[in-house]
Amino acid sequence: MRNFKLDVLAVLSALFIGEAHAEPVIVTEPFIENFDRLSPVLWYISDGWSNGSHQNCTWSKRALAIPAGKSLQVLFVPDGIFGDAAYCGELQTRRWFKYGTFEARIRTQHNSGLNAAFFTYTGAVHKQPHDEIDFEILTKGPGMVWLNRYVGGDDLGQGEVVRVSDDPWGYNDYAFIWEQDRIRWFINGELVREVTDHIPTHRMKVYFSHWGSDAFVNWMGPYERPDGPVAMEVERFAYTPEGVECAFPESILCKLP
Repeated sequence: MRNFKLDVLAVLSALFIGEAHAEPVIVTEPFIENFDRLSPVLWYISDGWSNGSHQNCTWSKRALAIPAGKSLQVLFVPDGIFGDAAYCGELQTRRWFKYGTFEARIRTQHNSGLNAAFFTYTGAVHKQPHDEIDFEILTKGPGMVWLNRYVGGDDLGQGEVVRVSDDPWGYNDYAFIWEQDRIRWFINGELVREVTDHIPTHRMKVYFSHWGSDAFVNWMGPYERPDGPVAMEVERFAYTPEGVECAFPESILCKLP
């Protein structure tokens, strides 16, 4: 399961830690990532900590892999595979994004108590207020996707579950369009939610994460230890800045009227 190519990149990424103290680089051109490899200039692998006691795993570079000819795998690895602890995967951009269209093609596996997320985020660690826009796939059941946003650390209690109506365990296209006066979420080209108030305003990074919890039973379901690693597979990520249309053929922007 250990992926040598990613281990080397994780070591190389340490050379760029100082970038966090440099002037933020905001992406202003269309960007597409097919995950043939992970550039340490563009991506940072979370490794060696967790986000709090609600999380029953530790972020680890061991929980990311790109098998030959396949998509990026962001893994939840139960205890007993790499030792006594459970590990989970998180990947984040080194660069920053503002208004525009964010798209990812993702496949997940069934397992109660896990959360496979594609989202933008900034917060205290970045010396900014907590802003966030979320897709969180709740793999306790087929096709359950939690949509949410935070503005200044407040989600307004407005998170909601929508359903993937086609193949819930196959590849699905997730996209949100973040504008100054609204956010629109799409799944497989269909508009599933729109909000026009309390819109995030701060620059954010893009994250992919796959983690587990014993604490959020009502939301994520009771944790069921899997027999082996569980994969969130990411085939593609793309960003199109606001004001640019149809930057790549698969984009939601090519299909909107």
